[in-house]
Amino acid sequence: MKRRTLILLLGGGGSAALSTGTGAFSSATAERGVSMDVVEDKNAFVGYRSEDRTLPDDLNGDGTVDLVTVTNQFTQKIEFVDAVIDEGADYFAEPNVPEENFEPGDSATVTAEPTEYPDDGIKVAVTVKIKGTGVAAEVFGDTATRRFQITKTSTVVHYNGKGTINVEGQPENSDTIEVDVYSIPNGSPTKQEKQDSLASAETVKVEPNSNENLSGWVVAVEVGGDIYQHPGWNESTCSFHAPKQGPGVPVDSPPDCE
Repeated sequence: MKRRTLILLLGGGGSAALSTGTGAFSSATAERGVSMDVVEDKNAFVGYRSEDRTLPDDLNGDGTVDLVTVTNQFTQKIEFVDAVIDEGADYFAEPNVPEENFEPGDSATVTAEPTEYPDDGIKVAVTVKIKGTGVAAEVFGDTATRRFQITKTSTVVHYNGKGTINVEGQPENSDTIEVDVYSIPNGSPTKQEKQDSLASAETVKVEPNSNENLSGWVVAVEVGGDIYQHPGWNESTCSFHAPKQGPGVPVDSPPDCE
């Protein structure tokens, strides 16, 4: 039987130690000082869900990736106390923990920004703590059933900082590959200056499979009709955030700041 550990604290100092390979525990047996198995059913108090992720494909619009989702099936509001990445922490910034209470039946998701991309898949485990009126729970992510995997997709363009790119490929008739580069001025350009700069691409020739230092900060590179955006570019804020390097993110259209 696959098992993980969930500690539930009810009322004063009473506790119930629960073990399971699922993500919740039964409301029928939630009493002080009772030891029970966690079961997967619709009457569970706490649901904990995680899925394998592929980077950069599964990045959110703000550059974060979903780690775990907790569902509130208590009869009162609960809130997050803390979330800790037990395994795989070297690849992420501090987790983003939802600050607001969430109602019975609602879910809330812990996210984090990748700080670097692993060459191979990595295992990630996250422990979360929640509390409500007269109840607190801690779900440990450090068991086999609560680990999930982060992998990266293959890409044509890799970014090493904001001004250096590495384009994979094999040139046909020369030693270089022609690419279109969308960039913004380095330093502290205004939003209008960024918009003006991104309105058109600069065509440059680069040596494949080697680092190329370009002028300005590179937001996206178009190769053979496909556009690969910098993994740290946040279009909603028109600025860069972590990670500062990694594989380009395939996008359907050129970047803008509108």
